Amino acid sequence: MAEHRSLREPHDDRCSHCGGELATDQEWCLECGSARTLIHSAPNWRIALAIVGGVVVVAVLAFVLVLSSVSSSGGGPSGAAAAATVAARKAPASGTVPGWPVGLGGWTVALTSTRGRATAFVRAHRIAADGVQVGVLDSSLHPALRPGRWVVFSGRYPTKSQALAVAAQLRSLGQPHARPLLVGSPA
Repeated sequence: MAEHRSLREPHDDRCSHCGGELATDQEWCLECGSARTLIHSAPNWRIALAIVGGVVVVAVLAFVLVLSSVSSSGGGPSGAAAAATVAARKAPASGTVPGWPVGLGGWTVALTSTRGRATAFVRAHRIAADGVQVGVLDSSLHPALRPGRWVVFSGRYPTKSQALAVAAQLRSLGQPHARPLLVGSPA
């Protein structure tokens, strides 16, 4: 009968580091603690961590941009209001003062109002000379407004918040009575 070695009996295998004896099923040297088999090093997690960190940063930036966009459309001047404000600072090229667009409602910024048409146009020309784009509307043509007034206005805006923002800017530019005004469709 052939001799069989027991798994527990010493084997002539030796540790490659210290030369200590190792059994056939022994993976670690009991003398020095070194491994009998090849141990692979852990993967480098820095690259994966950098990629995940970059994705998180991009996601946070996208969230901040969306939040900023949503909040500016609700309360502050949006791109349209800012463009309207820039347009409001340009004086009209001709000496004429436009009226309110026919058939359109919307928000505007009322700068002043008077009972007389001629007085309204004189005030409109004076404000336009300061570089503000203005128009004059007859409140009697708009059922939502008190009749018998001539209103000097600046701009047309789709929302009250945009008109509020432009009114604040115009007040800071020397128009102390600038206020938002809802103009309904003409009668």
